[in-house]
Amino acid sequence: MKRLLPIMLLLIVISACKKEKQGDYSETITKGEKWGIQIGSTPAEVFAQLQQAGKTLDFQNVAIYGRKPYSSPEKLAGILPFYYALTVYNNTGTLDRAVFLFSGDKVQQIATGGGLTSDVTKWPDGAADDTAIKIDDPVNEMGAKLLKIHQLPAYAAYGFVLSDKPLNKAYDPDLNNYTDWQFVFSDFISSNVIGSSTVKLHFSAGRLERMDHDYREGQIFN
Repeated sequence: MKRLLPIMLLLIVISACKKEKQGDYSETITKGEKWGIQIGSTPAEVFAQLQQAGKTLDFQNVAIYGRKPYSSPEKLAGILPFYYALTVYNNTGTLDRAVFLFSGDKVQQIATGGGLTSDVTKWPDGAADDTAIKIDDPVNEMGAKLLKIHQLPAYAAYGFVLSDKPLNKAYDPDLNNYTDWQFVFSDFISSNVIGSSTVKLHFSAGRLERMDHDYREGQIFN
């Protein structure tokens, strides 16, 4: 009986630890690592770690907090190839936008409109061929065309919004300027319960300072 007592106590402790991680919970990681993401890493190192974690946890993008819409396209020319989409939208008056989706290093799709969008082959429709952005245009040449479009009076007030940062493209050095990133992933706990994790990464002085992990379970209704 005396030998069994320590074993029983150990099992109780293990059971209690497991119970703490069942259901909804939140945690803050400030030391070591989780999912292969190491506290103290630089933004570029964290991005490489996220590329590996994304393969295991099945997520493809990381959101960048604090990145506001660009009011002009000058800064976009060099970083567009690091992303999978760009939205150009009207800042004033009637809602109007053009959404460009990239595949590899070319423009794959262009959709325009307000609430609902329609696919087109070029934008703006009435612009000259050396100005309008067209399907199959190289992404690294979009910046020069966006500058020309922005100089047209009808589009001078348009803003520019980048997509989330995809993990299957190279690191964007501009991410060094943003201290808060986020990624989300989910996993099936059972046939009718899914667990969803929201992870916020906070950088300070060029290093990953902490990860805030919020886990929630939800019912799946068929």
